[in-house]
Amino acid sequence: MNTKYLTTVLSLTSAITLNTVTSVLAEPQVYLEVGGVESLELDQGTLAILEDVGLTLISAESTAEPAPGFSIGSLLLPPSSNPDVRGTTYTFLYDEDTLLYVPLGGTEEFLGSFVFEVDTNQLSGLGNELSIGNFSNTFDETFSFFLTDTLTTGLRIANIVSPNSPNIDLETQTLVLEGLELFLSEEFSDFLVDAGATQSVAGLKFADSRADRSFVLVSTVSTPEPSSSLALMVLTTGGIATCLKRRNNNRRNNN
Repeated sequence: MNTKYLTTVLSLTSAITLNTVTSVLAEPQVYLEVGGVESLELDQGTLAILEDVGLTLISAESTAEPAPGFSIGSLLLPPSSNPDVRGTTYTFLYDEDTLLYVPLGGTEEFLGSFVFEVDTNQLSGLGNELSIGNFSNTFDETFSFFLTDTLTTGLRIANIVSPNSPNIDLETQTLVLEGLELFLSEEFSDFLVDAGATQSVAGLKFADSRADRSFVLVSTVSTPEPSSSLALMVLTTGGIATCLKRRNNNRRNNN
C-alpha cells in the first residue's frame, strides 16, 4: 500500500475521532462538475481487430476542441434542471491541504458518437451500421469507472483506468486528469459474440484519453459530530482505495 495516502487517511480520521474539542484542520469541500472536454485518441490496433470481427469505424464525431495530441473531443454536458434533458451530475470531495480527492456520485454526460459499418456476413442482427456514443461515465460500488452507451445499446462499453488523481486548481476551478485508458468491456464483447463475432474484444484498449473539467463549489463539509466520524472514515478510506486501485490496475495493464 502507498504509505503517502495511508498517512493522509490516518491523519484525517484520527483528527476527527480523537479530537472532539479542537476543530478539524482539514475542511474538505464538495464540488460539482459543470463543463469540460474528454479528449480521445483511438487505438489503431484495436480498430483493426474490430474490423476483423465485422465492425469498421466510418465516423468519429468530435463535439469539442480536443487537447493537443488528441484527435477527438467529446463535450461534457452541463448540469440540467430538466429531468428529461441529459446533464452532468458528478460531484467529488476535495481538500486542498491534504490533497484528498473522493468521488461522491452522479454521472458525467458526454456528447458525441462513433459509427461502425457492419459486415453482415460476420455479424447478424445489428443492421448495416452500429452507432454508439453520448456516453455516460460513472462508477460502481468498487469505485471502478466505466462508460455506458446511451445512444443505442445501453451497454457498458468501456472500463476506465487512471494512474492517479486529477490535478485540481481551486483558483481557476478547473481540473486535469491525464493518462486515462479506455478498455472495451466484457459486456460489449459478449454483445458482439452473440451477433456472430469469432473472437472476444474484452480488455482491448479502445483509446487513450485526457479529462479537462470545470467545476463549482457546492458545499463545505463541516467538522462532524463523533457519531458521524465513522462514516467519514469509510468515505475517505474509500477515496484513497480508489487512487490505489487505479494505480495497481494501471501497473497490471502496463506489464
